[in-house]
Amino acid sequence: MVNIVIVGAGGISRTHSSSLMRIATANIVGVVDPNEERAQTLASAVGASVYKNLEDCVDRADVVYILTPPSTHRELALTAINAGKHVVCEKPISISLDDAEAMVQSAKQADVKLMIAFNNRFRKGFNRLREMANSGTLGKIINMWSQRIGPGIPQGYNWRTDPQLMCGMSIESLSHDIDLIRWTAGEIVDVRANIVASNPDLKGFDDNAHVVLTLSNGGTAVIHASWSSHLGMNTRGVIGTLGTAVVDGPGLWDGRHFRWKTCEMTDEHIEVINDSYATSDCYELENRHFLDCVTNDLPPTITGADGLAALKVSHAILDSHYKKTVISL
Repeated sequence: MVNIVIVGAGGISRTHSSSLMRIATANIVGVVDPNEERAQTLASAVGASVYKNLEDCVDRADVVYILTPPSTHRELALTAINAGKHVVCEKPISISLDDAEAMVQSAKQADVKLMIAFNNRFRKGFNRLREMANSGTLGKIINMWSQRIGPGIPQGYNWRTDPQLMCGMSIESLSHDIDLIRWTAGEIVDVRANIVASNPDLKGFDDNAHVVLTLSNGGTAVIHASWSSHLGMNTRGVIGTLGTAVVDGPGLWDGRHFRWKTCEMTDEHIEVINDSYATSDCYELENRHFLDCVTNDLPPTITGADGLAALKVSHAILDSHYKKTVISL
């Protein structure tokens, strides 16, 4: 059994804990949250104990899940890492590059595993897209894009719009798009971007972005994202010298179709994949992967270095916007 302490008892914690409950080797022993009522609700559901501080229960854990707003990640991660515990940290790795670098270096020095929870790597449609792009079926990658628009923030309190915790879409949410591009199409070498904040009452909360990225192979990637659109849709795709493949669907996250056509095909092929975010098993696959890495002492396929690389691109997006120039990485 792998003993797990979950830090944070919000919505994403419920998603992770429900997937962990389906894994026979996972044993959730503690839930940490300053909101005792919220912590008790989650702990009761998973049969765990409640703690106010990670220091009070870190010795019980083999793995610590850090599922809190990103500004809190460094302190919690270092507490776990310094105690010799493996860490799963929700994306983005942090807000500050200094904090992210400290997390990565500390994990390396302590020889513990640090995985950033880029769950899209475990989605059916995105795996199909990557496999086709990397198999050579599409030829050399000329362009990759990630477009997702919709109403991103629900009504009521949300840490993303809390002035004490928010970091904006470019850091928090575009980390998904950046990682998907790096994972599928290769490294990013420079950035040009324009971002827009649609709510003047939330200073510093960017919620629209158009980003053009140069890839290391000479190709281009584009991110078009909005949290203020009144309509929702998403497409992610790759254009190559020999073919094109696309995952598309309604809303910000659901993948309904996988479409592709190569130069040897007369007609495009359309496959209904129904990769709904609400019913996707991506969190279970992600958590099974990490617990298997812990049990068998294997390196996770997503590392702290991937989180740091994505955060560097996010900062370059912001720098490019404010400086009105191309930012090299």
